Amino acid sequence: MTEGADDCLRFAERLLALLEATRYSATYKLATLLAILELVAEQLDPETGAPSELRGRQVAERVIELYWPQTSPYGAPAGAGPRVLAQSPQNDIPAKLGAWRRLHDLGPGASIEDARAVDEAGWQVLKGELVATVLGMPLAKLQRFGEGRGAIEDRFIYDFAWPDEVKRGTTDRADFDDLLRLRPNVGDWLVRLTPLLRPLIEAKWASRVAERNPDLVDRQRLDDFLFGSSRISLERIRGPLFDAQGALCFYCQTLIHRQPAVDHFLPWSRHPDNTIDNLVVAHASCNGAKSASLAGVRHLQRWLERFRPDSPSAKAVREIAELTDWPRRPDRTLGAARAIYLWLPSGTRMWVEQSTFEPLEAEEVRRLLAA
Repeated sequence: MTEGADDCLRFAERLLALLEATRYSATYKLATLLAILELVAEQLDPETGAPSELRGRQVAERVIELYWPQTSPYGAPAGAGPRVLAQSPQNDIPAKLGAWRRLHDLGPGASIEDARAVDEAGWQVLKGELVATVLGMPLAKLQRFGEGRGAIEDRFIYDFAWPDEVKRGTTDRADFDDLLRLRPNVGDWLVRLTPLLRPLIEAKWASRVAERNPDLVDRQRLDDFLFGSSRISLERIRGPLFDAQGALCFYCQTLIHRQPAVDHFLPWSRHPDNTIDNLVVAHASCNGAKSASLAGVRHLQRWLERFRPDSPSAKAVREIAELTDWPRRPDRTLGAARAIYLWLPSGTRMWVEQSTFEPLEAEEVRRLLAA
C-alpha cells in the first residue's frame, strides 16, 4: 500500500473515531459534516483536484438545504397528529424552518426555492439567524472529541479564525472571516471517502432523530423520510422533460408509451441533487434496472452534452428551468459528477441496460469529464 493511501486510511480512522467519541445531543454536527462532503465534491477541479478552502457561510447554507426537506410534518403514533421531528434540545434549526413552512402554507413537496420566493426579505432574516447558529456551534465544535470540560479539540479537518458561540452581529459583518482552511490533502481524501462516509453519517443521523422522538414508529419509513429522494415533488417537470427528450427514454432511446419515470442520473444515494441537470425521464423498467447504479460511458457522454453551452441539450434544459422555475446549478452538478466518476477504479461495473453492466473505462471517463 502506498504512503498516500496509508495517510488517507489514517485520516478515515480519525474521522470515524470523532464520530464515535462525540455524544451528539443534536444532529447539527452530522449535517455539517455531510454539507462539507457535498461542497468539496461539487468544487472538485479535474486539473487541480479538490478545493483547499471552503466558505463557512456556504457550509451553513448547505446545512439549511439538508434540513429543509425534513421539516414536513411526520406522522407520530396512532392517534397523534403529524409534527416536525425534534432534532436538537435548543436552537432547533428544523423547528424554525418548520415554522416558516407552516406560516407560508408550504406543502410537503415545496422546495427551498419555494420557501425563499414567498417572502425574500423575511427569508434572508431567517437565513442569517440560522447561518450564525451553524457558524457558532457545529462548525466551531465539529472537531472536538468528547463533551464538556473533558473535550479535546483536534483540528485535523480544517482550521478557522472565529471563536465558539460567535454571535450574529459578528457573522453579519462584511469583514467577518468565514474561511475554512482544509488541512493538506483533506479535500481529496473526503472525495474518495464520501461513498463510505455518507451512509454511515445518515445512519447515525436517523438514530439521533429516533432517540429524540422515542414515540415514533416504522424506522424504515423514517430513513426514507429523512434522506429519500421523494421529499420534493418532481411532477411539474415530468412533462417538460418528456417533451424535451422527444418522448424517448434517456437510457434505451426508445419511445415511452406510458407514464415516464423521473430519474436522478447521478444516483441520489451518491449525491442528493434534484436540480434540473441531474434529472432525466426514462421507462419505469429502465429506471428500476439502473436503480442506484452509476450509468455507463455512453449514457455519461449523452448526459454531459447538457453542460456544453451551445448544445441542443443545454438549450432544452435551460428552457425547462425557465418555464418551470426549477432550480439549475450546473457547476454543482458537474462537480459532483467529476467527484464520483474520476475516483472510480478501473473495472468498476457500470450499468448499461436492464441486467447488463460494463467495466469502467477510466481513461475515457477522464477524457469526457475533462472536456
